[in-house]
Amino acid sequence: MLKFLNMLLGSGTRQDYSRDDGAVKRKYEYFKSLLIKNNRSLEILTEFEHLLYENKPFTLDHVLAQSEDLISLVYDLAEDLNALSGGKYPGLFDATERLGVAILKDLVHRKRIKKGELVLPLRALSAELADEVGGKAANLGEVANRAGLPTPRGFAVSAYACQHFLKTTGLAERIERRMKRIDVKDTEKLLEICEEIQAMIMAAPLPEELSQDIARLMDELAGLFGPDVRVSVRSSATCEDSEATFAGQHSTVLNVSIANVGQAWKEVVASTFSPRAVYYRRSMGYSDEDVVMAVLCVTMIDARASGVMYTNDPNLLGAGARREGVDDIFISAAWGLGVCVVDGSANTDFYAVRRKDSSILRRDVALKGQRLRLRPDDGIREEDVPEDERLAPCLDEGKIRQLAAYGVQLEEHYGQPLDIEWAQDQNGRLFILQARPLGMGHQATDECSLTPEAEPLHGREVILRGGDMAAPGSAAGPAYILTSDHNLPAVPQGAILIARQTSPTYVPVMDRIRAIITEVGSVTGHMASVAREFGVPSLVGLENATLAVQPGEDITLDATSRIVYRGIVPELIRDKPCVNLMKGSPVYKAAQEALKRMAPLTLTDPKALNFSPEGCRSLHDVIRFAHEMGMREMFNIGGEMEDAEGAVRLRAGLPLNILVVDLGGGLTPTAPKKVVELEHIKSAPFQGLLHGMTDPGVRWLGGVGVSFSGFATIMAESLMTDPNADGSMGGPSYAVVSDHYLNFNTRLGYHFAVVDSYCGPGINDNYIAFSFKGGAADIARRSRRANLIAQILKRLGFKTEIKGDMVRGEIKKYSQSDLKQKLDMVGRLLGAVRLLDMLLSDDGQIGWYVDEFFKGNYTFERHEDGAQPPQDQGQDMP
Repeated sequence: MLKFLNMLLGSGTRQDYSRDDGAVKRKYEYFKSLLIKNNRSLEILTEFEHLLYENKPFTLDHVLAQSEDLISLVYDLAEDLNALSGGKYPGLFDATERLGVAILKDLVHRKRIKKGELVLPLRALSAELADEVGGKAANLGEVANRAGLPTPRGFAVSAYACQHFLKTTGLAERIERRMKRIDVKDTEKLLEICEEIQAMIMAAPLPEELSQDIARLMDELAGLFGPDVRVSVRSSATCEDSEATFAGQHSTVLNVSIANVGQAWKEVVASTFSPRAVYYRRSMGYSDEDVVMAVLCVTMIDARASGVMYTNDPNLLGAGARREGVDDIFISAAWGLGVCVVDGSANTDFYAVRRKDSSILRRDVALKGQRLRLRPDDGIREEDVPEDERLAPCLDEGKIRQLAAYGVQLEEHYGQPLDIEWAQDQNGRLFILQARPLGMGHQATDECSLTPEAEPLHGREVILRGGDMAAPGSAAGPAYILTSDHNLPAVPQGAILIARQTSPTYVPVMDRIRAIITEVGSVTGHMASVAREFGVPSLVGLENATLAVQPGEDITLDATSRIVYRGIVPELIRDKPCVNLMKGSPVYKAAQEALKRMAPLTLTDPKALNFSPEGCRSLHDVIRFAHEMGMREMFNIGGEMEDAEGAVRLRAGLPLNILVVDLGGGLTPTAPKKVVELEHIKSAPFQGLLHGMTDPGVRWLGGVGVSFSGFATIMAESLMTDPNADGSMGGPSYAVVSDHYLNFNTRLGYHFAVVDSYCGPGINDNYIAFSFKGGAADIARRSRRANLIAQILKRLGFKTEIKGDMVRGEIKKYSQSDLKQKLDMVGRLLGAVRLLDMLLSDDGQIGWYVDEFFKGNYTFERHEDGAQPPQDQGQDMP
């Protein structure tokens, strides 16, 4: 429309505005500005909605920037409307300010760490102190002080201590500037910036008061265990061990002497900015302010054996609930320290214990060639396991049952399944080192991790069988053999990663790979937890995988059945549901709350009493109000049809209140002043559009040919039974016309469409620009309708762009007759898709509707042969 308005102002074809040419030009400029800002604000609104729908990470800074841009645009929109109207709507500024302040107040409210103690002894900790000392430290205090189970002794350095350190050294601002430059998709840049930040932290001095407090608590431990006491310095970040596990993303420094605790503390703090930690939290929806590093310092256990215990099968938990009769406890164990168990660097024993009677269901004893032990000075060392212990079980039957009993006791205490780290000292005593909620994957499966191997598919070549399902599902793609973590940036998009061992360092490539296969590793390791969170099918403990599969070879992994096939096996490849990993996170929740004041459209009826600046409940309402009043002010249209000076009403047999503004030659010379009929329309593009809209096969009233059930029936019928059968469906629709031009702007309830077209004798000038947005259903269903519209437009020859529930299409340089035929089809499209957002519950339905449209079945009724759209059985409309 803007292009045509510019043409109009420079020509003599417009109506006679010679009385004040300058004033008219200013009015047009305000109107053009209003239209530009209207369109851009709706684009930003769509982009914002799309953030919550697509499976891509976003930051709080991005949400804040988008919100500020939208609020600024909407405020400018209010200014344009008031300039256009001579200041009739000052209340629109108040509405925008009120909504904008509320949105930004919620977003800029950053999590604050309360000023408190720099260090707290473990005996003072419990689960309620997670905000102060992080989940790991708080939970260990809970285990020791309330559940009454044996743990090491120690203390926590608080999150406030970390914040104090970063602020007093000036690191906080320097880090914030660098973090704003990070794109987690750019692996090389991520590595570079993270390395720089970590170096800055390690070089900074500790505040004197923090050094003194750490020394005081270490002296207490020395008084209990002697001057050579060693501690494990472990991450306990805020938000760690919560809804997102952060498994293996932060550092632990083992066997630290008194003199080196401060440096080890800085190393753990620096791990907050490791590449994998930054990638993980951005992907899971945690801002840098959400994750502040508290640190847990506990006495080292000189471990005879160590490992991990799951109090339930995490793959079944991903299906939504514990299945009756399938509630085994899993225990992994290795000689020495448990590092090799959680990072997957060595073979481990595996035990499964039945909860109800403590019977041992499975006992897999691995060949254990190496173990990790404490060095006489700081640090740990690897040594060979004595020959007589390599094939010996790490735990006897009594200790297995004792561990399982600890697990049951803790699960009952917490009321949820747990991921527990444990150690056995040289005297055989068992200690709990960590307890956190058991990470639940996004992919459901009916197969437990211990299900016997399934039979391979008939006629398919099997490369490998065996191993353990760490994360369920199947995937196909080219194999990438990882020989070193240094090669991670080279892992290609869509590859199946095959490695010697599991490792949490694979996190930065989780979005690029389709599956993981490792020769060594455990279902209880850190990588397995993260793979389940990211929904990446994973098979661990599959011997000779790096040798049996050729680099670049196409393979198919069925992790659930524990089979690797040669080539692509189509019957195993299923589209995974779009799952936003950020859902439920602080950043996601902040965006959701902001969207509540942005997106809902409540001002749908311009005749309603609340259609006013004071009635605006969202920024979308402000946009809607400004656009409606802008059209009225531009073309001298009053609130009632009798008051319309510059517009006439079109009676076309449609349940639409269409107001026509003729810029010159769009109506016949004999057209009436108040109400015109179809025969009075002379505008070529409007003729084409109306021909399609009035096609007998298009049903504008009532529903479409799909049945509903339950609550969906009530919702659908309330929308399908048109309360505006008198011709005022959705309020006024505006048609600005000339002999060869049309700008048709229509709103039908909760969605709107714009058709802008020039259709004249000159092919090079001819075009159609189409846009569509909105709907009454959720964003997923609205986005499916947008996809359906885009597919129809593509078949008609349009170039299309789609983002969320907004679709745009453009077609150029067709003859006048051909372009009128395209407009005819666009008119039919407007009537056919008006309620489809309520019906599209599955992507697989889209193709059927597209095909039916081109068969002329604009009501999408079922055929006599029973053909109908594929239904997502068991799903009802939200």
